[in-house]
Amino acid sequence: MKSVQLSKKLQDLVEDDYILAHALFFLGIKFYKYKTTTLQDVLAETGISVYQLNRKLKELHAEKFPGPDFFKFFEVDAIIEYLKHAHYLYIKEKMPYISRLIEDLDDRDKLTHDLKLIFPYVTEDFIKHIYHEEDSLFYYIQKLHAASSGTFSESVMLEVMSKYSIKAMAAHHEDDDDEMKGIRDLTNNYNIEGIDDIHLKVIFCEMQALEKDLFLHARIENEVLFPKALDLEARVAHYVASSIKSY
Repeated sequence: MKSVQLSKKLQDLVEDDYILAHALFFLGIKFYKYKTTTLQDVLAETGISVYQLNRKLKELHAEKFPGPDFFKFFEVDAIIEYLKHAHYLYIKEKMPYISRLIEDLDDRDKLTHDLKLIFPYVTEDFIKHIYHEEDSLFYYIQKLHAASSGTFSESVMLEVMSKYSIKAMAAHHEDDDDEMKGIRDLTNNYNIEGIDDIHLKVIFCEMQALEKDLFLHARIENEVLFPKALDLEARVAHYVASSIKSY
């Protein structure tokens, strides 16, 4: 990755690489407040070094999420830890960044007005979905994993397994996978053609990148975690039944 050009204006640099806007934001600089200012002048005014900026930019560019195949030989507890970490990044970093970009966007037409109105609800629903998933699906799978790895209480597992079903959760999960549909429809699939405002372009690019991350995240759950959990549930059910029969 090339170092950023200090003599260029921020709007031109961000036009070439929208991720630069995120790196600047992380360092406390809202690029849309300095659109026509050169990067050199912005860094001098804010006291941020070129090294700090390049380091953060390199870090953001290197942030790639592995696909489902990477996790095929992982135990379910390791997969869940990875998914929880991804949840943390969504809730604490990615969604707040996009939310702030949208909050600071001028409410000048129907598109920007609707975006400012709808995205907070999308964020709220998404966070609720994540917490529900961790409190039910992840909780249940971790119970199954613990039971398959050591001693367990038959009564406790019978109670837990009567309350949850991996098959039912998988079906429900398929229905809930498309959190970004409303935003995608509103933005015409994040189409930036005809949009001159670099601020809005960055928002569209970040939302599209988020959707790609969420799609990959859902594939890991649907293609790897759920099949492993179904097999685990069947094995634990057999263990519990065999244990009860032995009394």
